[in-house]
Amino acid sequence: MMIAQPARLLAEEALTSLPNNDNLSALWVASAAYQTNFERSPWHWQSSQQLLQQPWQQRHDLAVAWIDGDLSSTQALNLLSALRDLHARKLLAFVAMDQLQWKEDTLLALGLQRQARFEHNHVLFEAWSFDIKTYKAVPDWLNPRFWANPENWNKFRW
Repeated sequence: MMIAQPARLLAEEALTSLPNNDNLSALWVASAAYQTNFERSPWHWQSSQQLLQQPWQQRHDLAVAWIDGDLSSTQALNLLSALRDLHARKLLAFVAMDQLQWKEDTLLALGLQRQARFEHNHVLFEAWSFDIKTYKAVPDWLNPRFWANPENWNKFRW
């Protein structure tokens, strides 16, 4: 089974945006029906069910997940959280929103950002991404200048 062309383009774009090195590793997470879409290196395939049942193995540079109706809503949330926190530095997830009956705020609560929306086999999919480097801007007050006040040492009792 083929994934949608927009999904393939977004996944390839995410892969090319990574730093170019020989040890690049990308994880493709989908049901067995979509196993053959990314066969060449640096892609590693694992089914959603396998990933949820096995202990953590390896951290990849990029994880791409195709989440359709084969998982329950809770399992899909667990999968996205595990991919974001444990398995990859960057995450790109293609989610069948109608089949999981999710609203936008469900994925926003995970810190994901919507990238695209498309239809595949009469099912609405949305592409969501997460990158820890761009997740949150560093606030101005978060620097060593405000952590200690040496001018007040031995003047006040805190």
